[in-house]
Amino acid sequence: MGSPEDEPQRDDDEGPQHTVTVPAFALNRTEVSFADYDRFAEATGRTKPKDEWGRGAQPVINVSWNDAQAYADWLSEQTGRQYRLPSEAEWEYAARAGTATARWWGEDLGTGNANCQGCGSQWDNTLIAPVGSFRANVFGLHDVLGNTWEW
Repeated sequence: MGSPEDEPQRDDDEGPQHTVTVPAFALNRTEVSFADYDRFAEATGRTKPKDEWGRGAQPVINVSWNDAQAYADWLSEQTGRQYRLPSEAEWEYAARAGTATARWWGEDLGTGNANCQGCGSQWDNTLIAPVGSFRANVFGLHDVLGNTWEW
């Protein structure tokens, strides 16, 4: 867990890199879309969050941690399965896909791997990419780096 010391974008609170152990867990293959979240909001009478780039397949934005937790609780009630937000260690393990490199695909940004400044995607620094826009990591998870802030 934590960023490699030689990572150019490393913040002071991202090190030192160290080994952690997490129990088995599962994550959604993509970010939660507005379409998914809007079903929850309509079913529970919650106010739908504002969007800036469209709804539908766009990842939901403008939700608080409490909103995200309420969505997970509602999803648990609807499916009979237990859902929760991942811990920081779980999320980082999933996003790195078990690697110790800066990104699951390696150290370099490359081209077309994510939506971020200099990542070479059609959405870089202009728009949010629809969920599932980038290839999955080895765990089958899409869009785990860049695009939007995530809970």
